[in-house]
Amino acid sequence: MSVYRIAEKGESNFHIVCHEYADETIRYACSELQKYLLKSTNAVVPYFSDRCDKRCPEIRVGNFVRGEILDVKNLAPEGFKIYGDGENIYITGGSSRGVLYGVYGFLNKFCGFNCYKKDCEVIGKFDLLDVDLGVLEDAPTFEFRDAYFRCAFDGDFSAKNHLNSGVADISIAKGGRVKWYNFHHSFNDLVSDKIFFDEHPEYFSMIEGKREKNSQLCLTNPEVLDQAEKTLRRWIKENPECKVFSIAQNDNDRRCRCEKCMALEEKENSPSGPIIHFVNALADRIKDDYPDVLLHTFAYMYSLPAPKFVVAKDNVIVRICSFTCRFDTPLEILAKENPLGEEAKFCKALSDWKNHAKRLYVWDYTVNFRNYPQPFLHLNTLKENIRFFKRVGVLGVLEQGNFAYGGGVSADDLKSYIIAKLLWNPEIDVWKEVRSFCNAVYGKDAGSFMYEYYKTVCSACESAPLSIYQFPNAEYVNDGWIKTSDDYLQKAKVSACNETVLRAIEREELSIRFLKIARSPQESINRDQIVDKFIDDLKEHGVTEIRERRPLSVSKDCLKKSQYALDRQGEYILYYIMK
Repeated sequence: MSVYRIAEKGESNFHIVCHEYADETIRYACSELQKYLLKSTNAVVPYFSDRCDKRCPEIRVGNFVRGEILDVKNLAPEGFKIYGDGENIYITGGSSRGVLYGVYGFLNKFCGFNCYKKDCEVIGKFDLLDVDLGVLEDAPTFEFRDAYFRCAFDGDFSAKNHLNSGVADISIAKGGRVKWYNFHHSFNDLVSDKIFFDEHPEYFSMIEGKREKNSQLCLTNPEVLDQAEKTLRRWIKENPECKVFSIAQNDNDRRCRCEKCMALEEKENSPSGPIIHFVNALADRIKDDYPDVLLHTFAYMYSLPAPKFVVAKDNVIVRICSFTCRFDTPLEILAKENPLGEEAKFCKALSDWKNHAKRLYVWDYTVNFRNYPQPFLHLNTLKENIRFFKRVGVLGVLEQGNFAYGGGVSADDLKSYIIAKLLWNPEIDVWKEVRSFCNAVYGKDAGSFMYEYYKTVCSACESAPLSIYQFPNAEYVNDGWIKTSDDYLQKAKVSACNETVLRAIEREELSIRFLKIARSPQESINRDQIVDKFIDDLKEHGVTEIRERRPLSVSKDCLKKSQYALDRQGEYILYYIMK
């Protein structure tokens, strides 16, 4: 261990240095280090390239500085290593993104830096900054880490919290993103029934002896494979920045039951068999021309069980989805309690798929799609499930939340932050991080009440079955904890230190207001006017949806029509079919 004095009384004798031909990410990492050291110590630490002569001790950023090639071969691609030689400090990484993460890791460790949400970050203030440094090394648990919330798509938040989501606005300077093309359901984009069905109905699912539109593809038809290859090659050519392309079933269970598809399905003892054979064939056809491209497919709905024999190619990602599961209790516990339940099926499938896919990812859920504002806070369970994914050998995790424009009102900022921390290191102390978040975002006084609010909500969500399609009359929702939560929110509002904090609390309060309105009887006094005011306040906070892909006008009518918002006559009124 050596002690390096970075700054004292607003002065520094260190310089920040990178290679003169360092890439954009390394140079950005240097500028971030300079910016935040200035904020922390009031000292300007000069930053320049190694084209200039050495004049004093240096913080050397990157893997090649002053002609010295640093040994990083044992680092994970996005891992970092920080160490010193008694005079200089080195921040290295398994990639340029890893180097940037190393800079943020350095700032976090020695300056107390943290980014809690896109408009809230903190850093300690030091008149004297001594860095006691041996070797600091860290790496992510998962190669792909996505908090799929609108608020987490911010590039600064993602980079500073080590997320590499394919949809976040992460520029090349900020490390770039793992960019996917059409990262979800895509069979209809590969071979569209709107284009091909009239002349080639045999390209699509046979159901009860008849070829059907709005279904899946006939995956054993060689012409379908040829057409899919043409489309895939066009996608790759037109999107050279993308490294992952989705070859995934449509969002329905209308798979093909033709003789050939059923024979292959029977041989593989799973409907996933034809899918993996099809995706593997495409993967083989493009691998020589595009060795860096990966193909992605789902283990979802009917394709959840792993096949018996076929193994996904090394350039294929299989992403298993947990949408039928409960989230109030860890998956492993539920699987043991009910060996025939959905959680047991998921756990078995996850374990089986590990033997059939080198690149196994998980698409997990942290949201109520039927009612976005309805609390879905299961932080203890979330941690245990992510630890389970790690033990199985999962390489990538997406935690889906509210991705609507305008974002959500049910602890979305908190969940995004905690998810980012867990996907880097599933062993963190979750409630220590919640406390830190509350103090930073709401201030110490209001933060103490918000911490109790989140604990109350989380306890409720983990007290009874929690799933992604529930109403406000779900078993876990009751008037007792709603009142307790509301009391904490009112105390937090009174304790708010400024208008920004008050507004943030009022946004969270919309979640409890939704429950109170939805659970109130139809004959309640001024109920319609209260609904109108609630919708107006949602708009004022920039919230655009409280039901997945439904306009607020439809949700308002639903709230007015029935207690618990059960009258869903407009359930299938999507934006794109409204007139």
